[in-house]
Amino acid sequence: MSEGGRAGAAVQITANGTYTLPGFADSALTSLNVTVNNYADLVKMIRSGYSGRLVDVLVMKTQ
Repeated sequence: MSEGGRAGAAVQITANGTYTLPGFADSALTSLNVTVNNYADLVKMIRSGYSGRLVDVLVMKTQ
């Protein structure tokens, strides 16, 4: 992730599971955990010309 600073390392998501993305540079966000529950349908949606934002299909939860 990057916003006005140095980007964190890229994370490849290749299957269902939980992934940790490094946080934004110069931000209080140190990391972001993302859980993928249906990888095959996510890839199909993205590759079929989905023109919206991925945030539209995310379920956000705090711990």
